Amino acid sequence: MRRIRKGKIIACLDIGSSNLICVIASLFSDGEVRVLGHSIKESKGISGGAISDMRLAQKSIISVISEAERISNVNIDKILVSISASIIKSDRIEEKIKIATGAVKSSDISNLANKVRGNFRKNNREMIHLIPIQYRIDDSMPVQNPRLMSGGNLYAKFHAVSTSKTNILNIENCLRSCQISVNSYIIDPYASYLSAKSSIEGGAGNLIINIGSDVTSFCVVIDNKLIFADGFVMAGSHITKDISTIVGVSTDYAEKIKTLNSTLILSQSANKEIVKYRISNQDESKILKLTKGDLKEIIKSRLEEIFEHVKKSLKENNIPEFSYSEIAITGGSSNIIGADSLCSEIFEKPAKISSPIEVPDLSNYEEINTAEYSSILGMILFVKNLMQKERIKDGFEHTEMSWIKKLLLKILDV
Repeated sequence: MRRIRKGKIIACLDIGSSNLICVIASLFSDGEVRVLGHSIKESKGISGGAISDMRLAQKSIISVISEAERISNVNIDKILVSISASIIKSDRIEEKIKIATGAVKSSDISNLANKVRGNFRKNNREMIHLIPIQYRIDDSMPVQNPRLMSGGNLYAKFHAVSTSKTNILNIENCLRSCQISVNSYIIDPYASYLSAKSSIEGGAGNLIINIGSDVTSFCVVIDNKLIFADGFVMAGSHITKDISTIVGVSTDYAEKIKTLNSTLILSQSANKEIVKYRISNQDESKILKLTKGDLKEIIKSRLEEIFEHVKKSLKENNIPEFSYSEIAITGGSSNIIGADSLCSEIFEKPAKISSPIEVPDLSNYEEINTAEYSSILGMILFVKNLMQKERIKDGFEHTEMSWIKKLLLKILDV
């Protein structure tokens, strides 16, 4: 991905539990992004972000990629793939190596990163992201750029995001049968962060919650560094199942009811308002009567559980509440009116629904320029950012950090 040049064609595949999304775009050296074509297909053979039926998954992936190729009039052979946070593990680790020549070189930093990756492979894990948080030489104070500094040993603290090697092999075997290889991977909550970045103020840190169909994924980012990510199987489809079970209708009908009543904000009179639904087209006497207040409570209860689960996971992984000052909500269930207010109430922090991002020439693709498709938009920006980083060399970013961000990273012990 780092060898992209002017006018390079790239393709992104977001593997979701309900939908597969493929976008083909052209990236230019001046930062322009031109979307050439996209396709959205139902996700078959995929459950919780992992492949559950190889044949069905192959058919689904071939279908979505072929249509994107036809629309864009481009044939692709490599693709950027998203990994669901429900099948990843987030670790903060420290590793060291002996400095070969007495002064730190780029090769020393690369060897240190490769040592970490090697240790994970021994445990049947594949690295998705390896983010250097800070470096230290011998007993010195932490430094951000150790190059050319002298010492005996180089220490580094990393945030490592990995997944089972089996998950990667299944994805790559599936794509290989489609005559396509994987160029790189990105976890979906980090991609969602990149797309939401333009609509959040930043501050000391940010929490991004992506509520999809089957999976809710989330991550914490401080100073543009991903310091924690996680996910679990509970999201929008569970709200639909709640309505289906409690009301006693099919899941398809429950989805329609949810779509027509996706709001948590109702007046007292509206709460008592009775809504009628015809259950059968053949028998007009089969009418379902519900109050809007009842539907609101069903939706609210499940959303509360989702937000509380996120909060619990952050606490269990020693991510303090003050490490993020603002919350951005993305994904299909972010369309529920009042979801941001509920989230703000539970976390006692400002929360907002991620607004569509501004990408040149994306105006012709309003269908994917929404919070529901934040992950695929973030994948495009992920590649774009690699082209535009002017202060990066050999995977190390030189940035000035504010004292509050340094304090947060120290407290988090990363």
